[in-house]
Amino acid sequence: MKAIALQPEEQERLHELKRYALLDSPAEKEYDSIVQLASQLCQAPIALISFIDAEREWFKAKTGITISEVPAASFPGSKVIEQKGLLQIPDLLEDANSFVLSALTEEITPRFYAGVAISSPEGFVLGVLSVLDTRPSRELSADQVFALEALAGQAEKLIELRLRKSETQRMISTQNRITSIIAHDVRNPLAALKAIIELKTSGMLTEEETTEMLSMSAKQLDGTLEMVANVVDCGKLQIKTKLPEKQAIDIHEQVSMAFNAQQPKATAKGSQLFNSVTPGLTVDLDIETQVLQFILRNLLDNAIKFTENGSVTVRAQNVYGRLELQVSDTGVGIAAAKVPHLFDLQKNNSTPGTRGEKGSGLGLILVRELLEKLRGRIQIESQEQSGTTVTIVL
Repeated sequence: MKAIALQPEEQERLHELKRYALLDSPAEKEYDSIVQLASQLCQAPIALISFIDAEREWFKAKTGITISEVPAASFPGSKVIEQKGLLQIPDLLEDANSFVLSALTEEITPRFYAGVAISSPEGFVLGVLSVLDTRPSRELSADQVFALEALAGQAEKLIELRLRKSETQRMISTQNRITSIIAHDVRNPLAALKAIIELKTSGMLTEEETTEMLSMSAKQLDGTLEMVANVVDCGKLQIKTKLPEKQAIDIHEQVSMAFNAQQPKATAKGSQLFNSVTPGLTVDLDIETQVLQFILRNLLDNAIKFTENGSVTVRAQNVYGRLELQVSDTGVGIAAAKVPHLFDLQKNNSTPGTRGEKGSGLGLILVRELLEKLRGRIQIESQEQSGTTVTIVL
């Protein structure tokens, strides 16, 4: 199956499409109503709401045909992506783009095409509201163009509402799970500390035993306090609804700052930290530096936790105006079966570090939650005993 040509921003558009989780989603009557109304207002037997990935144009809603998708490069929707507006083709059989319509001609032979882009708030064209007719040499009237554009606007609102509903449901589920983890991880160390105090008070513990048990309890509380601070910091960053104006951020400098905070942990593990970011590399980002520090702190903390007598390296580059940053370690790695569940609180059972450090598994999940709000993304590649590489794009 031939894919449409990838432009510099095409990967970003495809990521945005994936974020909305529209492809292969169940039929929804709200979208069906839009295509039925478009068909009536434009007096066209076929109307479609389609979403387009690299290889196919998939029909979320349709009237006048029964097939569910066509190759992306063989249908006019790919051209709507390029021009991001209204596209009218008077006669598909004579069009210079030579669109292949064999998939449709088994049911009906369309000649006229008109399509309007369905875009995300960030301006990425996710799909098309289109009408097709068996009559060639047509042109929509001004009223019909207005109606088609208005209906496309309604489709945009529907997909945005759909995304917000999904995010809200996921957020509620995540927050409930986080609350449960915090309650468990706070209660246990405090209960242990209370027990030590009671045993000491009753005279059942010697001074040596008390000191040893308090030392163990302190280590537990350190992890608990760090986890709570992490959740609080992430909450503060997420509460800020207005993104700042873009500013040039020195990535090498930001990594150095993060290294300064993490160096004691790395030294204790006998591991080295390498800042391989080109000095002076700056990227214009609409985030505050605290956001980048929060992300780096969590990624570095994870890398150091699972790396003994090894190294942690940070690399970065400016890719079409976006920051691509990698944190790689030479640690114990992650089992292949576990990688897909790293962001699933229900299935992510945290693994102790190389020195038995306890973790909740929340760090990566909080980072992803923050990145998604900032229209960023995270990807993890790992191999047992060969280390892990975490890539973020902002």
